Amino acid sequence: ANARSMPWEWDSGGQAAMAYQQWKRHSPLLYDLLTNHNLVHPSPCFRWGHLISEDSSYIVQRVYYSERGAAPNSIVIANAKIAKPRTSDPTKMDKWDENQQSINMQTLFRINTPEKTEVNKVYTIAQNKNILVAKSDLSDLHLFDITNSTPLNSQNQKPSATLQGHDQEACESNFALDTCSQQPWVLSGDKQGVILLWDIESGNRTAFGTVQVLKRFEGHTETVEDVCFKPNSASEFCSVGDDQRLLFWDARSKHSPIQEAPKWCTVDLHCVDWNQEHDALLVTGTADGATFVFDRRKIEGPNGEASPLHS
Repeated sequence: ANARSMPWEWDSGGQAAMAYQQWKRHSPLLYDLLTNHNLVHPSPCFRWGHLISEDSSYIVQRVYYSERGAAPNSIVIANAKIAKPRTSDPTKMDKWDENQQSINMQTLFRINTPEKTEVNKVYTIAQNKNILVAKSDLSDLHLFDITNSTPLNSQNQKPSATLQGHDQEACESNFALDTCSQQPWVLSGDKQGVILLWDIESGNRTAFGTVQVLKRFEGHTETVEDVCFKPNSASEFCSVGDDQRLLFWDARSKHSPIQEAPKWCTVDLHCVDWNQEHDALLVTGTADGATFVFDRRKIEGPNGEASPLHS
């Protein structure tokens, strides 16, 4: 997803524009598929959804993204038509118009965000493809059931449930959110260093659709920047934050970390993700653009120092 700002709009010397045109010209050599979809408003987040259909040349997959600066702000539900590997025409790949939207992106409908706030992250629930979790600058997270949503009713659609527990303003400009693949659990971190866990299908829900916190985890001393469930695990997850710490947790045991990686950097840790094929491996990203790959089984060296496999 691309906003309207182009390289030649912010580079008076023309060097960025020249580099951009060179990259665009060589894109058929770099990529098997490249689609440009220009948005009227910037998008803070983008999320792939479930497979809709498939034939010999294309797949159609659901996508979700939020619009910031729209009137009002909204969550967009769309379908993306994607060419299968080695089926795209390379002679046409670099012929897009930066100011146009792609014919391969079909907007289905929009949901106005609660209190017209900006949505920082949208996630799906593995157990129900029609349930969305939205995290905004509000202290509450919101669930949307889009099973019966249409262009006519979606803009006035209300959240099906509210996840409460964060303190006021604790989620402002915060992106720490994940959902569990094994059960309907939602994780969210905040600026106070707290991580909250909800079970959205438990009986811990009020008559007004409010879901209360299942468990609270404390260990970070500054903002939690990212949380991530371990693949194929119903309870294990990890987190990173502005305190430069990588922490490991288990929801079955206690409210504090079960393991901590030795500190290895002096800048904020902004993201973390597990390897989906080999769940002992994970990667972190730092505020200065560096990435580090760890093997959890050998995360600590012989002298207690951090021991990344790659950086």
